[in-house]
Amino acid sequence: MKNILLAFWITCLCLNFSSCDEDDLIPPRTFTVDVDQIETIPVHIDQTEDDWMDYSFKNTLTINNEKTKEYINKIKNVEIKKLSYKVKTFSGDPLGEVKGTFMVANQISLENTFVVKTAADDQIIYEIKEEAELNRIAEQLKSGQTVNIIYKGSALCKTNDMDFEIEITLLTKVTIDP
Repeated sequence: MKNILLAFWITCLCLNFSSCDEDDLIPPRTFTVDVDQIETIPVHIDQTEDDWMDYSFKNTLTINNEKTKEYINKIKNVEIKKLSYKVKTFSGDPLGEVKGTFMVANQISLENTFVVKTAADDQIIYEIKEEAELNRIAEQLKSGQTVNIIYKGSALCKTNDMDFEIEITLLTKVTIDP
């Protein structure tokens, strides 16, 4: 009887060890990296006199950089911590206005109307805060790693041309599961 119990115990022990993989013993190595990007869209609008003139300018945002390129196909999650823009380096008609639309991944993310010089001088930050919109953009970044951004609308600058830059800031946390 002792021999049978000993043989049974040894068999169970062998089966137990043979069913374990090294992967079962090591927890997943999921990690996160911060991917921050600042992009600029230069905008030039010719003097419009008394008529509003349409404009459209574009650029791209991406999470594919030195930190993520090795793991680009192993991205588990993208969380947008901040997505905003501001007007920089203004010159031209000091009373020039825009009715602007900020589009990300082919959908409107933010709309606003402002005097461009005032927005530049005051360094006003226009931020996307709606969680659903940030999640939509994060999913687009996760699946394609790059999204188009378009700044378009109409402008009125009666006395002179307007030149300015739209500076876009994207702060993300990317979770990678190698």
